[in-house]
Amino acid sequence: MSFISNLTAQLERPTAGSKKTAEEVMKLCGNVKANTALFVGDDTDTPKVIENALGIKITAGYAEQIRVDRAIERGLSAKQVMPFELPAIKGGWEFLWYNGLTEPDGVPRRLEELKNILKTGGTAVFRTLCYLIEPSLDTRCYVERRYGEPEELDRVLREAKEKGLKIRDFYIAPKTDWTVGLYEPIKDAMHKLESASEDEEASGIAELNKEIAMFELHSEEYSFVYYIFEA
Repeated sequence: MSFISNLTAQLERPTAGSKKTAEEVMKLCGNVKANTALFVGDDTDTPKVIENALGIKITAGYAEQIRVDRAIERGLSAKQVMPFELPAIKGGWEFLWYNGLTEPDGVPRRLEELKNILKTGGTAVFRTLCYLIEPSLDTRCYVERRYGEPEELDRVLREAKEKGLKIRDFYIAPKTDWTVGLYEPIKDAMHKLESASEDEEASGIAELNKEIAMFELHSEEYSFVYYIFEA
Protein backbone atom coordinates (compact mmCIF):
# COMPACT_ATOMS: atom_id res chain seq x y z
CA MET A 1 0.00 0.00 0.00
CA SER A 2 1.39 3.45 -0.93
CA PHE A 3 2.15 6.20 1.57
CA ILE A 4 -0.90 8.22 0.48
CA SER A 5 -3.15 5.14 0.64
CA ASN A 6 -1.87 4.38 4.14
CA LEU A 7 -2.47 7.97 5.15
CA THR A 8 -6.00 8.31 3.77
CA ALA A 9 -6.94 5.01 5.41
CA GLN A 10 -6.41 6.75 8.78
CA LEU A 11 -8.89 9.52 7.96
CA GLU A 12 -12.60 9.64 8.75
CA ARG A 13 -13.10 10.81 5.17
CA PRO A 14 -10.55 10.74 2.31
CA THR A 15 -12.40 13.47 0.37
CA ALA A 16 -13.64 16.91 1.38
CA GLY A 17 -16.84 17.08 3.40
CA SER A 18 -18.41 17.59 6.82
CA LYS A 19 -21.32 16.51 8.97
CA LYS A 20 -22.65 20.07 8.78
CA THR A 21 -22.78 19.92 4.99
CA ALA A 22 -24.63 16.59 5.13
CA GLU A 23 -27.16 18.16 7.51
CA GLU A 24 -27.63 21.21 5.29
CA VAL A 25 -28.16 19.05 2.20
CA MET A 26 -30.72 16.89 4.02
CA LYS A 27 -32.63 20.05 4.97
CA LEU A 28 -32.73 21.02 1.30
CA CYS A 29 -34.20 17.60 0.49
CA GLY A 30 -37.34 18.67 2.35
CA ASN A 31 -39.77 16.37 4.12
CA VAL A 32 -38.67 13.12 2.51
CA LYS A 33 -40.61 9.94 3.28
CA ALA A 34 -38.75 6.73 2.47
CA ASN A 35 -38.72 3.11 3.56
CA THR A 36 -35.66 2.17 1.49
CA ALA A 37 -32.48 4.24 1.29
CA LEU A 38 -28.96 3.80 -0.04
CA PHE A 39 -25.77 5.73 0.68
CA VAL A 40 -22.59 5.12 -1.31
CA GLY A 41 -19.54 7.14 -0.33
CA ASP A 42 -16.51 7.21 1.95
CA ASP A 43 -17.59 8.56 5.36
CA THR A 44 -19.86 7.47 8.20
CA ASP A 45 -21.23 10.87 9.26
CA THR A 46 -23.44 11.25 6.18
CA PRO A 47 -25.33 7.93 6.47
CA LYS A 48 -25.92 8.66 10.16
CA VAL A 49 -27.39 12.05 9.21
CA ILE A 50 -29.62 10.34 6.62
CA GLU A 51 -30.85 7.78 9.16
CA ASN A 52 -31.64 10.48 11.71
CA ALA A 53 -33.58 12.49 9.13
CA LEU A 54 -35.53 9.58 7.65
CA GLY A 55 -36.01 7.61 10.84
CA ILE A 56 -35.04 4.30 9.19
CA LYS A 57 -32.02 2.01 8.85
CA ILE A 58 -30.30 2.51 5.51
CA THR A 59 -27.84 0.52 3.41
CA ALA A 60 -24.34 2.05 3.27
CA GLY A 61 -21.90 1.00 0.56
CA TYR A 62 -18.13 1.54 0.53
CA ALA A 63 -15.45 0.55 -1.96
CA GLU A 64 -12.91 -0.22 0.80
CA GLN A 65 -13.34 -2.95 3.40
CA ILE A 66 -11.70 -0.82 6.10
CA ARG A 67 -14.54 1.71 5.73
CA VAL A 68 -17.15 -1.04 5.77
CA ASP A 69 -15.70 -2.25 9.08
CA ARG A 70 -15.75 1.26 10.58
CA ALA A 71 -19.34 1.79 9.44
CA ILE A 72 -20.43 -1.48 11.06
CA GLU A 73 -18.68 -0.42 14.29
CA ARG A 74 -20.82 2.73 14.23
CA GLY A 75 -23.99 0.67 13.93
CA LEU A 76 -24.57 1.07 10.19
CA SER A 77 -25.77 -1.68 7.88
CA ALA A 78 -22.76 -1.57 5.57
CA LYS A 79 -21.37 -3.65 2.73
CA GLN A 80 -18.55 -3.47 0.21
CA VAL A 81 -19.35 -2.35 -3.33
CA MET A 82 -17.20 -2.12 -6.42
CA PRO A 83 -15.75 1.33 -7.23
CA PHE A 84 -18.47 3.44 -8.92
CA GLU A 85 -21.08 0.73 -8.23
CA LEU A 86 -24.60 1.70 -7.20
CA PRO A 87 -26.52 -1.43 -6.10
CA ALA A 88 -30.09 -1.69 -7.36
CA ILE A 89 -33.11 -3.23 -5.63
CA LYS A 90 -36.42 -4.44 -7.01
CA GLY A 91 -38.83 -1.51 -7.31
CA GLY A 92 -36.07 1.07 -6.89
CA TRP A 93 -34.69 3.03 -3.95
CA GLU A 94 -36.94 5.66 -2.44
CA PHE A 95 -33.92 7.70 -1.31
CA LEU A 96 -30.37 7.55 -2.66
CA TRP A 97 -27.24 9.54 -1.78
CA TYR A 98 -24.13 9.08 -3.91
CA ASN A 99 -20.91 10.86 -2.94
CA GLY A 100 -19.02 10.72 -6.20
CA LEU A 101 -15.79 12.47 -7.17
CA THR A 102 -15.56 12.66 -10.97
CA GLU A 103 -17.23 10.30 -13.43
CA PRO A 104 -14.94 8.28 -15.76
CA ASP A 105 -17.92 7.44 -18.00
CA GLY A 106 -19.36 10.94 -17.85
CA VAL A 107 -22.00 12.63 -15.71
CA PRO A 108 -24.90 11.95 -18.18
CA ARG A 109 -24.41 8.20 -17.85
CA ARG A 110 -24.32 8.44 -14.05
CA LEU A 111 -27.49 10.53 -14.00
CA GLU A 112 -29.24 7.98 -16.19
CA GLU A 113 -28.20 5.23 -13.78
CA LEU A 114 -29.46 7.22 -10.80
CA LYS A 115 -32.84 7.63 -12.44
CA ASN A 116 -33.01 3.94 -13.35
CA ILE A 117 -32.40 2.68 -9.81
CA LEU A 118 -34.70 5.23 -8.14
CA LYS A 119 -38.35 4.53 -7.50
CA THR A 120 -40.65 6.94 -9.34
CA GLY A 121 -40.98 10.00 -7.12
CA GLY A 122 -37.85 9.04 -5.20
CA THR A 123 -35.15 11.52 -4.16
CA ALA A 124 -31.46 11.39 -5.10
CA VAL A 125 -28.50 13.38 -3.81
CA PHE A 126 -25.63 13.34 -6.28
CA ARG A 127 -22.27 14.78 -5.26
CA THR A 128 -19.70 15.48 -7.94
CA LEU A 129 -16.64 17.69 -8.33
CA CYS A 130 -17.48 20.77 -10.39
CA TYR A 131 -15.89 23.85 -11.83
CA LEU A 132 -17.72 26.78 -10.25
CA ILE A 133 -16.30 29.33 -12.69
CA GLU A 134 -14.09 29.11 -15.75
CA PRO A 135 -10.90 27.63 -14.30
CA SER A 136 -7.44 28.99 -14.89
CA LEU A 137 -5.09 26.88 -16.97
CA ASP A 138 -3.09 25.97 -13.85
CA THR A 139 -6.23 24.80 -12.09
CA ARG A 140 -7.50 22.77 -15.02
CA CYS A 141 -4.16 21.03 -15.57
CA TYR A 142 -3.67 20.15 -11.92
CA VAL A 143 -7.24 19.21 -10.97
CA GLU A 144 -7.77 17.00 -14.01
CA ARG A 145 -4.48 15.21 -13.41
CA ARG A 146 -5.30 14.74 -9.72
CA TYR A 147 -9.01 13.93 -9.81
CA GLY A 148 -10.18 13.37 -13.37
CA GLU A 149 -12.35 15.77 -15.34
CA PRO A 150 -14.87 17.78 -13.29
CA GLU A 151 -18.14 18.95 -14.83
CA GLU A 152 -19.34 22.56 -15.02
CA LEU A 153 -21.96 23.32 -12.36
CA ASP A 154 -24.65 24.56 -14.76
CA ARG A 155 -24.03 21.79 -17.24
CA VAL A 156 -24.97 19.13 -14.68
CA LEU A 157 -28.33 20.87 -14.24
CA ARG A 158 -28.94 20.84 -17.99
CA GLU A 159 -27.91 17.20 -18.28
CA ALA A 160 -30.23 16.23 -15.43
CA LYS A 161 -33.18 17.89 -17.15
CA GLU A 162 -32.32 16.07 -20.36
CA LYS A 163 -32.44 12.76 -18.46
CA GLY A 164 -35.90 13.58 -17.12
CA LEU A 165 -34.84 14.29 -13.54
CA LYS A 166 -36.59 17.07 -11.63
CA ILE A 167 -34.18 19.49 -9.96
CA ARG A 168 -35.06 20.40 -6.39
CA ASP A 169 -31.93 22.28 -5.35
CA PHE A 170 -28.15 22.16 -5.13
CA TYR A 171 -25.55 22.98 -2.50
CA ILE A 172 -21.94 24.02 -3.02
CA ALA A 173 -19.56 22.59 -0.42
CA PRO A 174 -17.91 25.44 1.52
CA LYS A 175 -14.17 25.98 1.64
CA THR A 176 -14.07 24.61 5.21
CA ASP A 177 -15.11 21.17 3.92
CA TRP A 178 -11.68 21.08 2.28
CA THR A 179 -9.56 22.94 4.85
CA VAL A 180 -11.06 21.71 8.13
CA GLY A 181 -12.72 18.54 6.83
CA LEU A 182 -9.83 17.18 4.78
CA TYR A 183 -6.53 19.05 4.80
CA GLU A 184 -6.16 19.61 8.54
CA PRO A 185 -6.71 15.88 9.27
CA ILE A 186 -4.25 15.06 6.48
CA LYS A 187 -1.60 17.28 8.07
CA ASP A 188 -2.18 15.64 11.46
CA ALA A 189 -1.97 12.16 9.93
CA MET A 190 1.25 13.00 8.08
CA HIS A 191 2.96 13.79 11.38
CA LYS A 192 1.83 10.50 12.93
CA LEU A 193 2.29 8.06 10.07
CA GLU A 194 5.64 6.34 9.60
CA SER A 195 6.33 4.97 6.15
CA ALA A 196 8.64 2.08 5.31
CA SER A 197 10.11 4.03 2.42
CA GLU A 198 11.54 7.48 3.12
CA ASP A 199 11.60 8.32 -0.60
CA GLU A 200 7.95 7.35 -1.04
CA GLU A 201 6.99 9.29 2.08
CA ALA A 202 8.80 12.41 0.89
CA SER A 203 7.16 12.12 -2.54
CA GLY A 204 3.71 11.61 -1.01
CA ILE A 205 4.05 14.55 1.36
CA ALA A 206 5.24 16.79 -1.48
CA GLU A 207 2.23 15.80 -3.58
CA LEU A 208 -0.23 16.44 -0.76
CA ASN A 209 1.38 19.79 0.06
CA LYS A 210 1.05 20.75 -3.60
CA GLU A 211 -2.65 19.86 -3.55
CA ILE A 212 -3.24 21.94 -0.43
CA ALA A 213 -1.36 24.92 -1.90
CA MET A 214 -3.30 24.64 -5.16
CA PHE A 215 -6.62 24.72 -3.32
CA GLU A 216 -5.58 27.75 -1.29
CA LEU A 217 -4.74 29.59 -4.50
CA HIS A 218 -7.77 28.52 -6.56
CA SER A 219 -10.51 27.45 -4.12
CA GLU A 220 -13.07 29.74 -5.76
CA GLU A 221 -12.77 27.80 -9.02
CA TYR A 222 -13.82 24.28 -7.97
CA SER A 223 -15.56 22.35 -5.22
CA PHE A 224 -18.02 19.54 -4.63
CA VAL A 225 -21.62 20.27 -5.55
CA TYR A 226 -24.53 18.32 -4.09
CA TYR A 227 -27.44 18.10 -6.51
CA ILE A 228 -30.88 17.09 -5.26
CA PHE A 229 -33.05 15.36 -7.86
CA GLU A 230 -36.45 13.74 -7.98
CA ALA A 231 -37.11 10.82 -10.33
